[in-house]
Amino acid sequence: MKKILLLLGIAFMLFSSLLVEGCGKDKGPSVDELLLGSWNRTHKNAYSVLVFKAQGGWDSDIRMEGAHSRIIEKRGKATGTWQVEGEQLVMTVIESDLADLWEKNKTLFCEIVELNEDVLSLKYPDGNVQDWNRFKSKAKPGEIVNFSRVIQMPPLVVNLNKHRSHDKDRYLCLDLEVNLKKLKPGQAPPVLHPRARDAMNLFLSSLLYKDVKTLDSVKQVTKNLEVLLNPYLDNMVDEITVNHVVISSTMDKVDEFLIEHTPQPPAEIPEEQN
Repeated sequence: MKKILLLLGIAFMLFSSLLVEGCGKDKGPSVDELLLGSWNRTHKNAYSVLVFKAQGGWDSDIRMEGAHSRIIEKRGKATGTWQVEGEQLVMTVIESDLADLWEKNKTLFCEIVELNEDVLSLKYPDGNVQDWNRFKSKAKPGEIVNFSRVIQMPPLVVNLNKHRSHDKDRYLCLDLEVNLKKLKPGQAPPVLHPRARDAMNLFLSSLLYKDVKTLDSVKQVTKNLEVLLNPYLDNMVDEITVNHVVISSTMDKVDEFLIEHTPQPPAEIPEEQN
């Protein structure tokens, strides 16, 4: 009897140890956490962007390339809300000027075929399956991605350099964010030095139109910006994401870009009346 009790005691301790160890293991990011961030897909000459926000909102837009790979203005934009129900992603369209893709006031129930740090595969109600690639994903398999390591930059607008003085003026408009490397426990994120923006403006204004006229060339410019910004951020820059890019020859389009992408100041709280 004593031997049986002893064996039962040992078995109980082993089970308890395994239970504690299992509870302490990292379960990895949830579906909601994996969805957060910016995704993109390319189809022919169309470049689509889909952004999931932590507050339950999403927005999407489409950018096109012309016959000579010239970046043109956005084709349109849509916004809405999202939530996950089981294996489905429920997306409600609130505003849209892309009726053929995102019909206003319509709710889509998309099956999540695959979702990880790099790929989002969705099956739409019509049976069509689309694969989206994340803008940024440096996490190792099973590692929780900290989506708060992002510095949102105010919109940048510069007048591109010209070979000849009589060449047409062109303005490069960028809406981008800086993604930082994973911070160590207790490490505070670096603060962007005030001179960093001046350095970015100086670099971007030295570019010619040919340096930014395609999406691939814009990606190369962001790589150069990463090298430029690293000294101002304690070498913590992981990647720079360009959310929107417009090349315009008119100030009206520049003003529209600034209005659309400049964060609105918080509303003032009225003082209580006595």
